[in-house]
Amino acid sequence: MKDRGCSVAEVSVRGLIVKRLPRKLDVMEGENAAFCVETREAMEGICWSRNGLQLHESPRAVLKSFGRTHLLVLVHVTREDAGIICFSVGESLTSSQLRVKCVKRDPPSAPMAAQLSTEQSNAALLTWCPAPDVHHRPPSTYILERREAVGGSWVQCLSTELPGRVQVLGDSVPREADYCFRVCAVNEYGRSDPVEFPGCVHLVPAVRLERGLQDARVRDGEDARFSVELSASIQGEWFLNGTRLQSEESGRFSVQHCGTEHSLLIRSARLRESGAHVTFVASSVRDSATLHVQGELTQHPTSQRTLLAGLPLLLECEVSPAGAPVRWLKDGKAVVPSETLGIRSEGCWRRLHIPTAVPSDSGTYTCDAGDDSVSFVVTVSEAPVRIVSSNEETPHTYVAGQRVELWCQLSHAKTPVHWYKDGEEVEESENLVLEHEGPRCCLVLPCARPQDAGEFVCDVAPHPCAEPPVRIVGSNEAAPHTYVAGERVELWCQLSHAKTPVHWYKDGEEVEEGESLVLERKGLRCCLVLPCARPQDAGEFVCDVGGDSVFYTIMVAGGCPFLPLLPFALTACLAASSQNAAFSAGWTQGSSSVTPETLLPPITSWWLVGDIAGIACGEVCCC
Repeated sequence: MKDRGCSVAEVSVRGLIVKRLPRKLDVMEGENAAFCVETREAMEGICWSRNGLQLHESPRAVLKSFGRTHLLVLVHVTREDAGIICFSVGESLTSSQLRVKCVKRDPPSAPMAAQLSTEQSNAALLTWCPAPDVHHRPPSTYILERREAVGGSWVQCLSTELPGRVQVLGDSVPREADYCFRVCAVNEYGRSDPVEFPGCVHLVPAVRLERGLQDARVRDGEDARFSVELSASIQGEWFLNGTRLQSEESGRFSVQHCGTEHSLLIRSARLRESGAHVTFVASSVRDSATLHVQGELTQHPTSQRTLLAGLPLLLECEVSPAGAPVRWLKDGKAVVPSETLGIRSEGCWRRLHIPTAVPSDSGTYTCDAGDDSVSFVVTVSEAPVRIVSSNEETPHTYVAGQRVELWCQLSHAKTPVHWYKDGEEVEESENLVLEHEGPRCCLVLPCARPQDAGEFVCDVAPHPCAEPPVRIVGSNEAAPHTYVAGERVELWCQLSHAKTPVHWYKDGEEVEEGESLVLERKGLRCCLVLPCARPQDAGEFVCDVGGDSVFYTIMVAGGCPFLPLLPFALTACLAASSQNAAFSAGWTQGSSSVTPETLLPPITSWWLVGDIAGIACGEVCCC
């Protein structure tokens, strides 16, 4: 140019990206980061990258395109996601710096103004206020803890998401006691220091009866024990016929309380106390039982009774004193009076009466007066069935085509009957009809034929009464079976029927009788005896009668160690001239001389057996 002038022009080239990414994006840790780019027109071949690495669709990276709009969403970003996010299409590119801010992980501050109110009976009202910085470090839960005021440890009792006030009822504590409380705030990053409520409150739990009282049956002079178990540990009181009982160390009554169990021990129960009512009271729980003090049986009647069905059965025993209570049992179960069975007490006599016995009345009846009892083995059998009448004497000559009827009248109805012709049992058909109605049974030939001639027999089969199953009605299974080596061990069972096979087992194997194990059987009683128990005799013994069995666990403690005896000979030469003869002695074992010090164990004691006065000379041997 003539004037050497110049001009400057700004040239811009429009790319494919219309809306670009921001220079930077700040996101809190755990939140989602979203990026949006808009192109001039719908494009393909776009690319998202982070720190130079291409991003692909995944659960934590969502890539979407809607026409000209393109999105990238990073889900729940972490500090590792921070960096340069780029979008490129063709030769166009835009980028943004992603910055991830960390969340403060501080636990909440402790609550304030904790107060405890005891205005309501058997309840505690707990109130508190949240910390002043609750908005910066909000708690998710408030946890309350309790402990017994004396010697207790802190345990969580409840939690709440709302601050302010909580009521703790006596029903929520495990036992009656004075309780203290404290509260702390909790979030996902920890818990605050606990704040204790001032003072304490006495709470009593709601209680229910878990195991009630049972009647006690003891002999005159024995101890009677009653026990009850509650659902929670609270104080209780015992009453005997309405009189409150106090525990006495040297007295007759001992009251104990351990956890949820309460017990009463009455020492040396007296016969005049029989029928006394024992009552336990604790809060809303009240339960009672009866004390039965039993005398002794003084008469043992015959134990075997056999009779026919239809006859009366009377069992009786005499007790002392006259007011002693007894229980009647049949095969180990209590007998219940009914129209067909009566129980009476007349003075010292106790009677069980069945007016009309039936086979089902068979069994073992026991008159139980505590530790003493009398058993009766009763067998009721059906009376034999008889043919009481028939038309046997009637002439039985017929013409073919006539009706023939042979009948028998039995002594019992519903008795099986068999008809035979010429020794073979007949079968019912059109030509032969068998009828049985009540005690009368008939054989009918509706239209007699010549081939029906022969000898007909009506046979009444026996009607046996099945024996009741054998049961074990008594044993010393419940007695303690811990022994010392050398003691005598006796295990016994009382059966409901005599002459029943019995098998004894030890640790699953049947025992064999020998010198160290004796099996005894006398009537209804069978015994296993270990005359001299050894440690190897310990184990589980079983008495088995087929349909019933009892188990005994035997423990045998070791005795003194066994010292073997060694043969020795003591030789002494005696002088004839002195009453106090001097003698020389030496120990020999076999043909060798030994000294007491060389023996194992050493000989520390010497014995001289017999009177040596008057012996002239000789040899005394001690073996």
